[in-house]
Amino acid sequence: MIEIKNLTFSYLKPDGTQKSEEPQLSRVNLEILPGEFVLVCGPTGSGKSTFLKALNGLAPSFTGGVISGQLLINGVDYLGHEPHDFANLIGYVNQQPEGAFVADTVLDEIVYSAEQLAIPKDEISHKVEKLSKLLNLEDLLDQALVNLSGGQQQRVAIAAALISGAKILLLDEPTSALDLDGATEVLAILKKLAKEESVTVLLAEHRISRVLGSVDSVLVVHGDGSVTKGKPEDQFNDARFAPPIIQLGQRLAWKPLAISNTEAYQRWQSSSQTFTTLTTNLPSELVLKAEEVAVSFGNIQALKSCSFELFGNQITALMGDNGSGKSSLCWALQGSGTRTSGTVMVLGQDPKDLSPQSRLSLLAMVPQRAADLLFLQSLADELHESDEFAEVPAGTTAAIFQQLAGRIDTSIHPRDLSAGQQLALVLALQLVKDAPVLILDEPTRGLDYAAKRALAKQLKNLRAKNRSILLATHDIEFVAMVADRVLTIEHGTLVSDESPTQALGTGSSRASQIAEITRTPGLITIEQVKA
Repeated sequence: MIEIKNLTFSYLKPDGTQKSEEPQLSRVNLEILPGEFVLVCGPTGSGKSTFLKALNGLAPSFTGGVISGQLLINGVDYLGHEPHDFANLIGYVNQQPEGAFVADTVLDEIVYSAEQLAIPKDEISHKVEKLSKLLNLEDLLDQALVNLSGGQQQRVAIAAALISGAKILLLDEPTSALDLDGATEVLAILKKLAKEESVTVLLAEHRISRVLGSVDSVLVVHGDGSVTKGKPEDQFNDARFAPPIIQLGQRLAWKPLAISNTEAYQRWQSSSQTFTTLTTNLPSELVLKAEEVAVSFGNIQALKSCSFELFGNQITALMGDNGSGKSSLCWALQGSGTRTSGTVMVLGQDPKDLSPQSRLSLLAMVPQRAADLLFLQSLADELHESDEFAEVPAGTTAAIFQQLAGRIDTSIHPRDLSAGQQLALVLALQLVKDAPVLILDEPTRGLDYAAKRALAKQLKNLRAKNRSILLATHDIEFVAMVADRVLTIEHGTLVSDESPTQALGTGSSRASQIAEITRTPGLITIEQVKA
């Protein structure tokens, strides 16, 4: 279905010179079969999104740059063609599909691309009927897109990408903002498309543990321009992005590595089962007290009366399904968001009553759309402005950013960073402010495992008697890695306050991958396992 020969791609600076010494993709050669389900992975910023865009013509048509080699789709070379020249062959779903929607309702969004390609009306109706049944959208066709959950929006984006008859589907981080149920649903549909409809699926994903057992092969974009493809068990020599199941096999020297939880459990049962107890920090000073906080948007009550306390020396995870009220609660605490009733006190002051400048001295927040906080013309400008605002020595923000994302050319425009790099930059801008309360809304979206470990280390170092950190996240593995306490919210109501081993342990609906594999009480992270 796809044959790539000597594909090379480089981004260019405004003066026409190459942005980096090494091309983003260099002499790539590989083949992908019809109906093959391929996981595309690699370190943060390695070029996964660029690789997908090179396959559908967005690179260089939209991104700019220079491309060479051959890109054969069903035997026809489309390299250098405009995206619309083969839009009927390849469907594409970007990292934030809601940002690419052009219509108001589900039906109008699905049919839009087919109408642009002048597909006959009767054929469109037939395809809508087939796709809506296949993707479980039959009852949603008249719904407004803004009223859909994240998982439903992903399914709409997939239907819109496929209605033209595309036999290749490219998806960039489709589960990064979804809860466990939503991600499981989307992945099951993608597997069904590949196996039953012979759609070739390429899925770029950082949360590899979710998808590894479902794919046929793994394609790795290494970050040095090279790209390799092979069996899942053979593609994780680079520990920067290896999921827990692979790390477990490597730590215990399993050969070959296990890629399914069932296989890994059998190996675990036959190995020496040695692990340490998970240590968490005890609470110290009271830092934030929320009493009867409620949030309503018109007739919709997003958050019911919530009361809880955050303490210093602790990292608290706030977990819940899409639409449960996590983000509404975060913004209500921060002070600039809607708060219908209730009070929030941070060191004796309510952030809602303070000016934006004064609020930052009490509470710093990283929103889901991290790029909303980036507004200067270069990475260097953002780092410099951050140091001046926080009144810290020059280079302090840059040092935090480098720990999270590695060395990056500081002349680059922040909007040209990958989604993971943008998040790392905003995290650095907020971490340097040293506020007593730090709120992070989905902080690991777009980050590889190495970046997550760096972030976990940074957050643990930030714990102090008078500082508390709140994470609103779906990322079970990150919560297992970093949290001292887990709050769970359902339908706008806080329903539990547990330790990480209670919330993520074996038998839990949100069990970590290590807990699922080992089925051992008290064991939830790879760091606990002794070699």
